[in-house]
Amino acid sequence: VRRMLLWMKSHVEGMRSFVYYVARLFDTETIGETEEERQAAKDMIELLTPIVKSYCSDRGFDITVQAMQVYGGYGYITEYPVERLMRDSKIHSLYEGTNGIQAMDLLGRKMAMKQGAVFMNFLGEIQQVIARAKETEGLSESAGQMETVVNRLGEVAMQLGTMAMSADYKAAFGHASPFLTAMGDVIMGWMLLWRATIAAPRLAELTQGLDHAARLEKINKNKNAAFYEGQVKSAEYFIHTILPITMGNLNSI
Repeated sequence: VRRMLLWMKSHVEGMRSFVYYVARLFDTETIGETEEERQAAKDMIELLTPIVKSYCSDRGFDITVQAMQVYGGYGYITEYPVERLMRDSKIHSLYEGTNGIQAMDLLGRKMAMKQGAVFMNFLGEIQQVIARAKETEGLSESAGQMETVVNRLGEVAMQLGTMAMSADYKAAFGHASPFLTAMGDVIMGWMLLWRATIAAPRLAELTQGLDHAARLEKINKNKNAAFYEGQVKSAEYFIHTILPITMGNLNSI
């Protein structure tokens, strides 16, 4: 049960941050101070739209599946709301013409925007968070793992993009959906690591000078310390447990 809840928690936190990030881009597109800032936000929105639609709707459904499993047999019956939530959430991956179409849009149009400059800017945004995490106590190992996966995503994107413009374009588009999922995983790692870079210093302030036992007691009894610790653990779990699977998927592509 703890394993399932942690999987659900890390995905929910990552997806919420991702949705909020894209929402903020829409604000910036409208009220950014310079034309350059507004255009950069618009470009990032176009790149990320297929992923925020597809990845979040797919993983949202997967989370309700895990939630049903947490309940055991009770989760399947109507006396508990999770079976309705699972059924209702399935439609989200169908609303936009099915998520496979979103994946083909990502590969066929969005990745090539401005000769790939928009995608490179996206990778640069992630690298900024990785750089901050490397300077944050307790996050350097996660930052290093994250950097490895981000670099691999960039390599695979270039290979897939080149193939999409060749005679083997059908093979490229056959991998569009797995690539979108892998890119979504990387975004989750980015968002969770970003959250951790904010939470870790706050946690350090609350537990400064405490030995291991006293630190644990503080986390167990102080809701703010518990929350910040939870943010760090979500990032640690996702980056070290989920992203290695993502690496396998990228290698497969």
